Amino acid sequence: MREIVEKIKLTSKTAIVTGGHSGIGRGIVEAFAQAGAENIVIAGRRAELGGRVAAEVAAEHGINCVFVRADATIDDDRQRLVAEAAGRFGRIDILVNNAGITHVENAEDISYADYRKVMDINLDAVFFLSQAAGRVMIKQGGGVIINISSNSDRLVMTPQRQAVYNASKAGVSMLTKCLAYEWADRNVRVNAISPGYIQSDILPQGVRADGKKFHEVWTEMIPMGRFGYAEEVGALALFMASDICPFLNGAVVVADGGYHLT
Repeated sequence: MREIVEKIKLTSKTAIVTGGHSGIGRGIVEAFAQAGAENIVIAGRRAELGGRVAAEVAAEHGINCVFVRADATIDDDRQRLVAEAAGRFGRIDILVNNAGITHVENAEDISYADYRKVMDINLDAVFFLSQAAGRVMIKQGGGVIINISSNSDRLVMTPQRQAVYNASKAGVSMLTKCLAYEWADRNVRVNAISPGYIQSDILPQGVRADGKKFHEVWTEMIPMGRFGYAEEVGALALFMASDICPFLNGAVVVADGGYHLT
């Protein structure tokens, strides 16, 4: 039996991480790089930031880390991203569907355009990018897909109003289970991480009616008394992506400091 420390390594692996240039995505890229992934493709829309982050990761860890400008909501971009990664590196071992947005608004006020924008990136893109990468993985004999969901997939969050965001993440978690079931016999494992409040630039800002800021309310509701960090989600993604847990499939793992217990 291989030593545990060897199983956690991603030596010779090629990974795609959407939104890998900031927040949780950056934490995942750093974890994969430290674990020795041979090739990492950061995909996103912010070319200047993405190129800079990819260069920094490549220089620091001595790996191939490249940025591909791609909008996960556009099918041509999704297909091009997968084709470019597979063509350049010969295979796709890991896909992390991390890109996403939040939207805080009363349900009665949400426009169709805003509804569609959230669903396009948070749910539709996850399915169609998984489908494109999944075809490559099935053909090559296996792979791993990790979806970044949210503990909003099962909780009605407060004090913010975010019905559409919650619904999109509930869809991600169910989609994870469905793909895991369908592709298990093709050696493609699909799992999800459901983070709670993580220090990032997409956390909604707001003030409750009594004047208390959202982040103060959330902190009080987390038993551990703090927000999570991107590198903590990155460590969990590494666990899922590596050979250390080959029997983990269809899992939706909550990482929220105990928020869901309150």
